[in-house]
Amino acid sequence: DEPSKFLESEVDLDDAIKGLGLCAAAPEYYGEFARLGGVGSVIGLLAHENPDIAASAVALLFDLTDADDAVGDEALKGHQAFVAALVECEGLETLAQSLERFDEGVPEEAQARHHALGVFEHIIEDEDVAKKAASVLQKWLSTRIVAKKGDDAVKSYSAEVLSILCGSCASTLATPATIDALLRACSKYRRKDPEGPDDEELLENLFQSLAALLSGAADATPEFVRAEGVELMLRCLSEGRAAAAPALRVLAAALEHPRDDAMNEETGAPRRVISADGMRHLFPALMGRCAARGAVVGSADRRAKKRRKRRRNDDQRMLDEHVVACVAALCLYAAQENAPDEARARLVRKFLEKDQEKLKKVLERYGGYMRDVVAIEREGGADPLQTLARALGAGLHALRLCGSILAFCAVFAPAARPTLLEGLGRGGLGELA
Repeated sequence: DEPSKFLESEVDLDDAIKGLGLCAAAPEYYGEFARLGGVGSVIGLLAHENPDIAASAVALLFDLTDADDAVGDEALKGHQAFVAALVECEGLETLAQSLERFDEGVPEEAQARHHALGVFEHIIEDEDVAKKAASVLQKWLSTRIVAKKGDDAVKSYSAEVLSILCGSCASTLATPATIDALLRACSKYRRKDPEGPDDEELLENLFQSLAALLSGAADATPEFVRAEGVELMLRCLSEGRAAAAPALRVLAAALEHPRDDAMNEETGAPRRVISADGMRHLFPALMGRCAARGAVVGSADRRAKKRRKRRRNDDQRMLDEHVVACVAALCLYAAQENAPDEARARLVRKFLEKDQEKLKKVLERYGGYMRDVVAIEREGGADPLQTLARALGAGLHALRLCGSILAFCAVFAPAARPTLLEGLGRGGLGELA
């Protein structure tokens, strides 16, 4: 009968919630706050019928879970106690549910979603918490990254959180629904470049999520192949736009780890690459042509070219290693006794055509990697692990992959043997090896 009375009480409640934000300056007392039931009380407010109250509660959790303020042992212990209490009172599940209720068409509620995602980002450094977060967020994140409407900042942040979780909880997230959602989100960039830095970051996080799932979960590759992920990555590569470089990373992740089902027509990634005429796109990239160059620059705009050349993980050396990894995986597949004869023959023809230019390119890269790695090993160092890390940075892994390609040609392409002998003898590579 007196709505103003309720209004006044909610205003007071909202002010009290915001006042608790001062606690963020003293994380050493978080443990006591949790012991007194403070965390559970804040979580309970996430279900308040007034979305403004719920949004204020989410903002408070965002401030209190920020570990950057936890400096010193006591502060870190307080932060850990707060996170433990948050998990214990089913705060992760309640936070995930709150994401559903907020309307991104309302700026304040869009910000509340952003804060809720920020809470998850703050606390998922812990492996157990990350797994739980992945479980409760999986459905919402998969839906949000493909939604065509809504706040762009929330979509971008959703992809960032998903990328982090895929890196640590791949086995939890490698489901058909998540992989399908990521492929649909990635397909947007097949024929168009990002429209700005934020969109570029979104692209990076989407493709990185796929690569992380393929590298970290045994079940991801069959689902990726079934969902025609190989074909999409090859199309991205053929277009030579900004998505080409990330697509190479995804293909390398799908191909580089040998699987028992590699020969399976429905789930074998190497077989699908060959049947989808993937060599037509990978070998020009191996030669540093077309898509390989486009993978770095990704746009006709000069400023965009310079920006994309600086993109992390997409420098030309890294791209070269991704391409080598893909080609080496195809060679390993074709070298198996039960591999289709036609697949092996097509691969051999690729290395022999055009005066064996592709074989010569592999030899050239083998020599470059060999010289860099040998230089590191000769320098040595007191710490063998540090020396190994430097050698890997100089291309030790790529060197081994090039070696497997050359071995394939030596065994299955007799016509290539004179070129191999000449190339390995040139510059003392035989002695270096």
